[in-house]
Amino acid sequence: MTISRRVSGLLACVAICGCTTTGGVATAPAHDNMDSVTWLQSSTEYAAVTTGIYATATAQLREIANSDENRTRSMAVVLDIDETVLDNSRYQGQLLLDDATYNSESWDAWVALRAAGAVPGVVEFIRTSQSLGVHVAFITNRPCLVRENTPGACPQAEDTLVNLEGVGVDTRSTTLYLMSDEPSDRCRALLTEAELNDGKWSSDKTSRRECVRLDHDIVMLFGDQLGDFTELGSGSSKEPGRDIAAKYAEYWGTSWFMLPNPTYGGWKPRDSGEKRSRIRAID
Repeated sequence: MTISRRVSGLLACVAICGCTTTGGVATAPAHDNMDSVTWLQSSTEYAAVTTGIYATATAQLREIANSDENRTRSMAVVLDIDETVLDNSRYQGQLLLDDATYNSESWDAWVALRAAGAVPGVVEFIRTSQSLGVHVAFITNRPCLVRENTPGACPQAEDTLVNLEGVGVDTRSTTLYLMSDEPSDRCRALLTEAELNDGKWSSDKTSRRECVRLDHDIVMLFGDQLGDFTELGSGSSKEPGRDIAAKYAEYWGTSWFMLPNPTYGGWKPRDSGEKRSRIRAID
């Protein structure tokens, strides 16, 4: 059975129901992503941008590794997974063809296929990092979910590692932190106040970054959402986005590297009315 047919089966009920919600916020119709998905899958510009970002980071990491001879702790780079390392545009494309919207069941079916491609430039960056002795840590908000007929409390972790290996990433010396997974005993004390009740990692990546810092100095962060770098302002759609970016101007392109993602995120308006209200035109 093809990937298209396997994922389409789970999307059928979503297409009938129409617009769904993600985290309590209504999402835009699937067809609203047509141009975005086309750009991700077909444009020279997208591949050029991501390759350039990782090439710049590689050059800077080489400088850091070669100039800091007195470092007493190992260095680490922290990368988000989706749209930062793995390209899920085929999942987004299937949603478009089925006139459906994001749904946790169809997303988990896609994760289980282990079929995402690599974001251009990232595999080379990870290989260089490892050759320089820099630890690679992945912090993702892919959730750990019990899956029917699949052993373990977090089959998504194995799916993600196999997918990474499939695109050429050597995962043997990496660490992977998924949302809603249980932290190790030594990292449990780092849980935020909101996480303590469940005893699991939440969507806030702060405590997971602190867990990496127990053993390493984090020198670079990579992601496609503000929450991959800081929780300050990442949950607010009312605060002007450009002002938030300016607040962290000293980090962008030096130790923080943002990957383009026009398909989803906290920036995206809930409907066409909200979208029009945000558009600026000629006065």
